[in-house]
Amino acid sequence: MSRLFKRDQTFEYPVIERGDGVYLFDSEGRRYIDGTSGAGNVTLGHGRRRIAQAMAHQAGELAYCFSSAFTNRPAMELAERVVEIAPAGLNHTYFVSGGSEGVETALKLARQYHLLRGHPDKHIVIARWRGYHGGSMGAVSATGVPSLRDPFEPWLANFPHISPCYPYRCQAPGCQGTCDLSCARELEQAILAEGPESVAAFIAEPVVMGGMAAVPATEDYFQEIRRICDAYDVLFIADEVITGYGRTGRHFAVEHWETTPDLLVFGKGASSGYIPLGGVMISEQMADTFAQNQAFFAHIFTYVNNPVAAAVGLEVLDIMEEEQIVERSAQVGAFALDRACGLQHHGCVGEVRGKGLLLGIELLRDPATKTPFDPDDQMARRATKLCLERGLSVTGMTARDWGGGDDIRFYPPLTIEKAQVEESMEIIDEVIGVLSREFC
Repeated sequence: MSRLFKRDQTFEYPVIERGDGVYLFDSEGRRYIDGTSGAGNVTLGHGRRRIAQAMAHQAGELAYCFSSAFTNRPAMELAERVVEIAPAGLNHTYFVSGGSEGVETALKLARQYHLLRGHPDKHIVIARWRGYHGGSMGAVSATGVPSLRDPFEPWLANFPHISPCYPYRCQAPGCQGTCDLSCARELEQAILAEGPESVAAFIAEPVVMGGMAAVPATEDYFQEIRRICDAYDVLFIADEVITGYGRTGRHFAVEHWETTPDLLVFGKGASSGYIPLGGVMISEQMADTFAQNQAFFAHIFTYVNNPVAAAVGLEVLDIMEEEQIVERSAQVGAFALDRACGLQHHGCVGEVRGKGLLLGIELLRDPATKTPFDPDDQMARRATKLCLERGLSVTGMTARDWGGGDDIRFYPPLTIEKAQVEESMEIIDEVIGVLSREFC
């Protein structure tokens, strides 16, 4: 019996012993396609010895120095390299150990920025329903998934939430069924309701993944968000923890909307899962405000600007450039989306969506009326279990708390080949067929 505490007490986890490329191998010798690239972080695949060697070399030279007293060359160099791939205008980076830490850092940066500019009342952060921003308390306060919020509701900060951009099943008041950006203008209404003098920031994922399966915003959505934020002196925080580092076919997903946020949070793919690493990029204006006020940022984590993590981050960027990973993600992602759309021949497949290698397949009892399955049917859980039995690891969610459908999510390493995508889709096709015969 393992002494590890299991997140899911009903599931017997396979014991994984090694990984190679897009494959995982368990203690029984079974091979799995890693259709979730770990937790969306193993973007370059498993078994990259170059990355392991870079980590070992840096650990032998300098494993740690306290960021409140020292800096180090790997972190300084990585900050330069990250700026090179960032949306124009994001020029300074603060490295942490992952996405949740990055979100907490961004929230505190936003608050202190407004304090330095003489706006002490600006403290409210507006977020979106169905958004996911991490597991720490500030991040959960911003998260808009009731099942992840409800157990901790007494502890959460009062973050107002607005509707997500989700044309397939729009929840915005006044929406007429075709996207007229009512969901974006809901932000303006929320700012006015709270009072513009009190609103500090708005946080959103460019492609909603945690609370919905790979739902991208419509073409003009983030331009309208940017306009509203500028009009009311509200900072726009883009949470790119899962969408960054090539996942959607661009270095960062906001590039699809030709929009630059004031703060951009990244993680996951920054280290390809080989070591905890994340960060926050901020605008020149924000950095200048701290510099001009000679301000001390009242925030710290133990592993800020860690040299070993930075060495891994540098190696990841080298590999991404050498192997044209961003371009591969766009090309193979288009193939995967086309193949996934072919699953709509099943009578229980609704919308298929995504960008790059971040895909979602919605399962419905009746796609014509968008009627979901009964939550007690646990279709997402059944689908992921059947896929795993056939050698494919995917995730899914039952949207019992908002009336949406169940879903299957496919976001493999960005190094996946078309033949491996085809094998994955054949497994999903077979599994949906099994479920269709039983439930449809």
